[in-house]
Amino acid sequence: MTESASKTADFRKLMDAKFERRVFSDLLVRIIGYCILGLMTGLLLAIVGYVAILGLGSISFKMFVTVGNTSTGGLANAIVGTWELVGMGLLLSLPVGVFGGLYLSEYSSRYTGGVLRLFVDILTSIPSIVLGLFGYLVLVIELNMGYSLLAGGLTLGVMMIPYIMRISEISYSNIPGETREAAFALGANSMQVSLRLLLVQARVGIMTAILLSISIAAGETAQLLYTALFNNGYTTGLTHEPVAYLTYVIWYSLNQPTPYAHALAYSAALVLVSSIFFLLLLSKYIGRGK
Repeated sequence: MTESASKTADFRKLMDAKFERRVFSDLLVRIIGYCILGLMTGLLLAIVGYVAILGLGSISFKMFVTVGNTSTGGLANAIVGTWELVGMGLLLSLPVGVFGGLYLSEYSSRYTGGVLRLFVDILTSIPSIVLGLFGYLVLVIELNMGYSLLAGGLTLGVMMIPYIMRISEISYSNIPGETREAAFALGANSMQVSLRLLLVQARVGIMTAILLSISIAAGETAQLLYTALFNNGYTTGLTHEPVAYLTYVIWYSLNQPTPYAHALAYSAALVLVSSIFFLLLLSKYIGRGK
């Protein structure tokens, strides 16, 4: 065997060894990924299945049409109150989040945008109970709103803002620059490009952000314990009147000794999980749209 042929054989052996290592590494990563996927899927199915089994075994039509306490009442006021609070929060977070994301994407300087993104990220990481304490001290006490729909909704809105803002910013940033250039070339000004082009082009991402933030807000409890308290009936005013919501029913009823209270908690959990699961699926479906 010549020296050239020997070098060629050694090179092939080296490449075969590298190929085998790559195949092994790829297989190992796939196995780890499948194990993690299986673990997460198992946990999700276990949680949803547990709630579904207990909830379906406890829920009744009476619970959907009656209001009241955990001994004889139902969930009607809690269901209505939950979505009233989320709707009030959306009134604050939607314009701030959508147009704040537009500012970050299109108009902010590198320094200003970096500082604002930092504050938004910090706001996302603030614990729920801290936001609730802020809402209690500022809205309930200082601004004299009392435990109310307005105080609870605004506190939820503060929590929803960063989610809508950051996802909206990403949606604006994903719009090709050529689209903006074409609009300016046709004589459009910045306001027209923002309102008639960018908002329309980013509508799918914005809707996904809204649904995601609604799903998160609907499952919150800590903020509302400090700002909305609870109401055994329907809420008719914006201030100085507590509001019922599903997470309070779950938290409070499970601590009661009666079987009906536990059944009410399981039923509330099923309604809440089903609603959030539906919204998340809807956001995924809309997110795939063009």
